[in-house]
Amino acid sequence: MTGSASPPALTRGRSPWRRRLANLLILAGLAVLLYPVGTWGYTWWQQRLLANELVEAHPALAESPIEEFFVKEDMTLVGAEQRELVKAGLEAERLSQQRALRQASLDYAESLVGGGGEPLGRLLIPRIGLDVVMIEGTGTADLREGPGHWPETPLPGMGGNFVVSGHRTTYGAPFFKLNQLEPGDEIQVLLPFAALTYQVTRTMIVLPTETEVVAQRGIEEVSLTTCEPIYSASRRLIVQAELSGFRLIEADRTLESGLSGD
Repeated sequence: MTGSASPPALTRGRSPWRRRLANLLILAGLAVLLYPVGTWGYTWWQQRLLANELVEAHPALAESPIEEFFVKEDMTLVGAEQRELVKAGLEAERLSQQRALRQASLDYAESLVGGGGEPLGRLLIPRIGLDVVMIEGTGTADLREGPGHWPETPLPGMGGNFVVSGHRTTYGAPFFKLNQLEPGDEIQVLLPFAALTYQVTRTMIVLPTETEVVAQRGIEEVSLTTCEPIYSASRRLIVQAELSGFRLIEADRTLESGLSGD
């Protein structure tokens, strides 16, 4: 008895090339999705270690909540005559305070071990909710742990441009919202020797080769740099801010007139 022939059975254990390609694409997609999550987890852990290391090396940073280091002196309840005397006293101390800040900055710079990788201090930007430990150095491994200070630029207090770079999308993305900053916004830097407050003055988008935009201009300022646009390294976003006030932590004295002379 003859009947219709049955279709040949597929060989077991051998996937068609389309299935293999689909599996590879799925695995590649999962890797792309999980990569940022993995980098964030790595940086979160490293930030905890850096924060502990910073406090262990400089216990004064743990004596008060961070926001208290940046408390401004309230003169609204002081009479006009007393207020003028207070301002005159602050102005008289301004140069000596600046000298003390510079010396403290030089001493701290000398204490840093060459090669980078050390926790430097904290960077806080209230407008975008940023509070992160900075690291000394901008090598690949450094920036995976947190925003890194360009070692070739001076520390705050030395009279120059303190330049810090950070990731925009991976490794915690500390500078993800940096583009939201506007002139007048506050940037805070907490170092073992001083708490410094800066006010944003300008934002720029430049080519990676245009390093002259962060050149030294002889004024106390900070420059924050990151990639632009998001998910691309074709440009650089630069936010610059000038020093508006500082507090010498070890001396426990506040100077709110800063370097502006107000």
